[in-house]
Amino acid sequence: MSNGAGARQYDPVATVARSLVGFVISAWIPLLVTWILLLLSPASPAQTYEQIRRAMLIGVGVATALTLIGGIWIARLSETDNASLAQFIVGRFRGLRLALLVVLLLIEACILSFLLFRDIAPSITVPFKFLLVCWTVVFAAFMLTIHWRAARSALSHGRNLMALLGYTVLALMLITLLATLNSRLLSNSGLYERLRGALDYRPLEFIDDGSAPSSREFWAEQSTVLVRWLPFSYWTVEPFEGAYINVDQAGRRHTPAYTDDSAAPSIYFFGGSTMWGLGARDAYAIPAQVAQLLAERDNPAQVQSYAQTGYVSWQDLLLFQAQLALDNAPNLAVFYQGFNDVYAAFLQGGAGLTLRENLRVNDVELGRLVRSGQPVLRPFEADISEYDWSLVTSGAAGPQAIAERWLANRRLIRAAAGEHGVRVLFVWQPALFAKAARTDVEQRILDDVERQQPGFIDLYRDVVSIVRQALADDNKDDTVFLTDVFGDVSDAVFFDRVHITEIGNRVVAESLVDPILNALAKR
Repeated sequence: MSNGAGARQYDPVATVARSLVGFVISAWIPLLVTWILLLLSPASPAQTYEQIRRAMLIGVGVATALTLIGGIWIARLSETDNASLAQFIVGRFRGLRLALLVVLLLIEACILSFLLFRDIAPSITVPFKFLLVCWTVVFAAFMLTIHWRAARSALSHGRNLMALLGYTVLALMLITLLATLNSRLLSNSGLYERLRGALDYRPLEFIDDGSAPSSREFWAEQSTVLVRWLPFSYWTVEPFEGAYINVDQAGRRHTPAYTDDSAAPSIYFFGGSTMWGLGARDAYAIPAQVAQLLAERDNPAQVQSYAQTGYVSWQDLLLFQAQLALDNAPNLAVFYQGFNDVYAAFLQGGAGLTLRENLRVNDVELGRLVRSGQPVLRPFEADISEYDWSLVTSGAAGPQAIAERWLANRRLIRAAAGEHGVRVLFVWQPALFAKAARTDVEQRILDDVERQQPGFIDLYRDVVSIVRQALADDNKDDTVFLTDVFGDVSDAVFFDRVHITEIGNRVVAESLVDPILNALAKR
């Protein structure tokens, strides 16, 4: 029998009638798997995440039950009723354009969900993406069943194998185009960053000044703050104007001025994201609160923040040296450090490396491939174990190596500052590990760290012990050790293992005022 004769004899209504139960089961199984995955996903300490998870669990559970009931009902229908139902369904999707449009929309939804929910709450978004893909495949198969005659005819007239190859290539090109357009749309709109910020579960406590935002409002803005390239020290925060966060064209966080006296001493702050003010509004970052306290004590200063998110002490050194080379030397430079040096070494096995050094390797390798004319459809993870970094690190990541590297950078900063007549103050920052009176949320944070990165807490405590002893033996008075500043504070201060709230920033600022005044008084 010819293909044309077979196509003419094909009855979509009869085929759909025979296949209805099978399609319902095919839709029900992914629902059941999704519900089980959501049920087994760990409860989140974040109220927002947990509410979404419970809502999805209930919604998917109801859908699973209804689909099962619907399948049983269809299986018990008489042949006449089954045929009538199949006729009704086929009638609704008889138009080929409508069928193709719905399938295309489902494919678009899959692509958009994979781009939009990447790295966002995987315990609840991965099951959702799995369900969406499965349902897209089931629906596409259902539409193919209804329009099998048209599909078979198209293949027949297109000389079969070559037509199938052409359709496949066309479909892949269409999916690639949709993925590219969606990626560009999300990048330009900032929707991914805002969604990630809106779902950030970390609770914040703001100083009550009558205009404090909610945690969700703040994180929605914070998440849209990005970084850009900066020579030598790798990156700086992009210029940004927001309700709570403002960054100038040079990449410096805005610090309110409390004096217009050009003769007032200048103080520059260096450090990572805690000094930058993650989780705090401009006026309540540590440099801003120090500036306010100095003004209240009739010792106003010109305060600027050179802190950058994620910086280790080596990057602080480079950025500080750049300011000295540009004849931009302050009277006092304050370096707030510690945690990032330990964390970077823990992640990458080498004291002195920056955070996420593998990302810079990936960028270099991707750029090399693109410049050589090779197409790159998605990022990849370069194998950093192949690189010899002995010119910048010993490769050791033990507590002694980490402590010695920080102490060496401290000596280099001190030497450069002395050459330019700049006084320096080093601050070893507090971390949650040293807080004895922890809240339930803070304790869960520590438990999560121990579970996800075993050994890090012990490594950090060992480094702190070595640095503390070295500072005692050093007999210098240019270092403030704030590890234990929150030791007996029973209120919530930390919203993760190292970042602190505006209220915590206030405590740190109060602890720094006297050492800063003492440092400025030296000649």
